[in-house]
Amino acid sequence: MNEMKKNLLPLIVFITASLSLTAFEVTFTGGARMDIPEAWELDESDPSVPSWYSPDRRSAAELMLWAPGTWDTLDSFIESARPQGAEGDVFVFQCWGGEAALATWTFPGSGGSFRGWFLFVVRSGPDVRVSAIAAEEDFSERQPFLLSVLDSYIPGENWRLTPGAVSTFLEITGEPEKEAVGVPFEDTYLSWEQSSAGNQASQDVIEREALVLSAYASVPDLFYPAWERYYRLIYRDSYSRLEPLVEALQSGPLPLNTSDPRVVSEKLLSWLQGFSYGSTDRFSDLLSPSAACSSQSGDCDSLSLVLLILMDHYGVDGLLLLSQQAHHALTGLDVPGEGMRYTEGENSWIVAELTSNLSLGVLPERLTAVSDWFGITLLSKE
Repeated sequence: MNEMKKNLLPLIVFITASLSLTAFEVTFTGGARMDIPEAWELDESDPSVPSWYSPDRRSAAELMLWAPGTWDTLDSFIESARPQGAEGDVFVFQCWGGEAALATWTFPGSGGSFRGWFLFVVRSGPDVRVSAIAAEEDFSERQPFLLSVLDSYIPGENWRLTPGAVSTFLEITGEPEKEAVGVPFEDTYLSWEQSSAGNQASQDVIEREALVLSAYASVPDLFYPAWERYYRLIYRDSYSRLEPLVEALQSGPLPLNTSDPRVVSEKLLSWLQGFSYGSTDRFSDLLSPSAACSSQSGDCDSLSLVLLILMDHYGVDGLLLLSQQAHHALTGLDVPGEGMRYTEGENSWIVAELTSNLSLGVLPERLTAVSDWFGITLLSKE
């Protein structure tokens, strides 16, 4: 353990300088970042190792970073950073262009027995160990939170719009077949391939994050920030899964150099409005964006996420607009022209309603008096 600390300290000097004690989206040196669940508190007792505790302090997360290449092999890293007395399984896989491992271990500690998930990554950004643990008797109940913490880790800017390590592992260990998709678009036909295992992994992430979100349902001050985190993680997991569709659009009916962003917005909005209304029969009630596109079905928030991802590929920023009062989601797009707009300060975004056949900037009458819309800014490609 002393050797671990010795190698850790030079990098931590730069990490603590960029660590915010109040933000839950935490960025570390070199671009690594995590998205910590709401109300988890930063433990300041050891500034060399960022760690967080759940409000009841029965769950904890910890991040340990080393300079890239500190460990010669992933196996030696795992054995050196393994908690004393830990027993369990280790799963090794490829992730973010490097090697990764997920370990589930039970181990003794001060005050009892603990169980948790551990993520190790080498050759992709800094060498990293992310751990998320709970008292052994709480493990099953807390597991969605623990996996969510691990899945929120990003090794650097190049990977900020790709699935997390847990989602990647789920896809790699799923059915490897590619699914051919073909759907009409205006007077032509779009064809692309997508991963069935990727669709399933994406849906599994959504279900897990819905369980995490449900823990905040009775705490209004925390529910809205937790709602934002929910969509941030889903958007990030979904973004690259829509790239085959984007390629089909840009090599076909909507080339990247299409000059008018409003025209692109209107065409994509009209296409998505033609989808049938659909959700899932699972806890989240939210169909993954990739599955929504292949099945040509979805509800307000899944289709809004699709539109935001597609428009970002055309260089148009947007917001996800949510209303708890209306139980509805819209998209706000940064394009010019007439129509109803959502405003924050000096900025405004034209609204797009996905589940009614209405023009860009037009809302159904039932939504015009809704007063609790709030916007979520999601990551952009640029």
